[in-house]
Amino acid sequence: MYPFPIADLDTPDARSKRDGGDFARNWHTFWPDRPPREDLDVLVAGCGSNAAARYAFNHPQARVTGVDLSSSSLTHEAYLKDKHHLRNLTLHQGRIEDVSSLDRDFDFIDVSGVLHHLPDPVAGLKALGGVLRPDGTIAVMVYGQHGRTGVYMLQNMFRLMGLGQNEQDVVTVKQTLESLPKRHVIHDYMSRAPDLKYDAGLVDSFLHRQDRAYTVAQCLEFAAQAGMSFMHWWENILYYPEGQLNADHDLYKRVSAMPEESIWQFMELYNGTLGQHAFCVCHASRPATSYKIDFSADAFMDYVPVLRCVQVKPDKPVPETASPSGASRSRVRPIRSIRQRRRCSGRSTARGRSASALPPAGSRAKTPRLSAGHPSAISGD
Repeated sequence: MYPFPIADLDTPDARSKRDGGDFARNWHTFWPDRPPREDLDVLVAGCGSNAAARYAFNHPQARVTGVDLSSSSLTHEAYLKDKHHLRNLTLHQGRIEDVSSLDRDFDFIDVSGVLHHLPDPVAGLKALGGVLRPDGTIAVMVYGQHGRTGVYMLQNMFRLMGLGQNEQDVVTVKQTLESLPKRHVIHDYMSRAPDLKYDAGLVDSFLHRQDRAYTVAQCLEFAAQAGMSFMHWWENILYYPEGQLNADHDLYKRVSAMPEESIWQFMELYNGTLGQHAFCVCHASRPATSYKIDFSADAFMDYVPVLRCVQVKPDKPVPETASPSGASRSRVRPIRSIRQRRRCSGRSTARGRSASALPPAGSRAKTPRLSAGHPSAISGD
């Protein structure tokens, strides 16, 4: 059963966690031209053991449908449905490619960590597009190629050994991981991938029979091949130089002058650890003005930022240091300016439009570079 089954959605820990593509936390990325609402028809494609029930639990006004091929995963989803009296949840066993058999359409579709396991991912995304409403949004997460280099090295190694997915094979995987040289590239990935702490996660990562990963360029091509329009990344901070490169350096200026898609590709290579790519797509017929914010005119000056994250309090007290005058003062990390903070989104009070946030001062960004986030995007899958 994958992922690790949650026993109770009403615990403080479970309540504190949301799916990365959750439409409430990403509303101003998915639909920046309209006010938030909860009464959506939601499809969780490849829901696994928890995701559909979690959506239904967190959004009681939404009508949630979960689809998965695994009977054991759906059994646990049904357990959560009964435990929490989720009357707004329906579950179906089947393939994503056959989703049209539901005879329904949806405002929002979450397909996270699924398409890269299909024999034909493009066909899967096309099928989802077929049940998406004209102004709907699909939140997609697929594996990132560069951040999973070590994973694919080990997958090939285990294929050479002829490993399957039985209990003894999992034991062999664990023994292998424990015996690898400290300099092996997989260690960095393992430090960022919580799924590797349990057997089903090890199987999914190293012994899965169908698995492919994507670069930035391949993500864009993937959306286009499925006949969809690429909207945004969930977490734009990972794909832009602001917050990662020193703005005073020539490197920053050179990168910022690139075409936007080239910037994304450069930052993916610069980062080197993106184990997944999370983005949203929509119908090609949906007007770009409904999800892209125009910063070429002065209207963006009326946008009001909407806070999407807060500064994290240090786990330990911050030691005090002496100021130049000798007085004691705390070492407090300054709060970032809007120019630096890419996890905010905003909306216009003047014209009722919404924006992902303000661009760097003095710039004319072609599309918003700030958007909703997927906090685990940099930490493997």
